[in-house]
Formats: sequence, C-alpha cells, structure tokens
Amino acid sequence: MSENKKYTIIVKRQRVEVSEAVYHSYHKEREAERYQNKMIRQNELSLERFREDGVNIDYLIVRVQPDIVDRLIHQEQLEALWSALQSLSEDERSLIDELFFNDKSERMLAGELGIATMTLHDRKHRILRKLKKLLEN
Repeated sequence: MSENKKYTIIVKRQRVEVSEAVYHSYHKEREAERYQNKMIRQNELSLERFREDGVNIDYLIVRVQPDIVDRLIHQEQLEALWSALQSLSEDERSLIDELFFNDKSERMLAGELGIATMTLHDRKHRILRKLKKLLEN
C-alpha cells in the first residue's frame, strides 16, 4: 500500500514529488526548526517582542531596578555585619568563615578540628547569638 503512496513537499510554491525518506527527513527538520523557533520565542527578551505583547518597557525597567533606598539599606546591613564579624575573636571568626563563606559542613569542619560535631554545632549557635546581639545594638 505504501508503494502506491506519493510523497510530496512544497518547493518555491510548487508541489514536488520526493521519496519517502526525503519526505520524512524534510518534515523532521521542519518540525525541529519550528520547535527551536518556539523555544527562542519563549525565551527571548527583545524590545520588539515587548512592543508586540503590549508590555510597557519603562515600567519593567523601574520594577526590575532595585530601589536606591533598598540598596542603601542593604549596604548599611553589610557594613554592620562586617563590623560585628570584626569584633569576634580569631577562633570565632575562623569558624564562621569556614562554615558560611567556605561552605564546609559542620561534620567536615569538626573532623578537621578534631572535635565532636555537637560541640562545633553548639559553638556555632553561641557565635550566631553573639552576632545577633551585636547587630541589634
């Protein structure tokens, strides 16, 4: 039955007869291209696309841009944290550095220091309480 079936594709607005393999290959590539264009369309951020979709660009820019007050507050908080960290002892600061800035687990650090994991855990919480008090002042 498939021997009698004719496969055609459109080339330059004219229907052209092709083999079954060419037909399937052509449509496979065409579907892949349509899928890629769909993915590009979903993920693109362009001025033209925003205009087509009726999106107000000025509103988006203002909404995405952090408010200057928020940035100042964030900067002030970072400076307060830095100051509080400087008031810790060298051992306390080292422990905080390893756990929070070098991404070591409590178990890993406890093994390196040769102490029990619960001991390290208790020290960490004691230091964090100290930092919290320093930041509240």
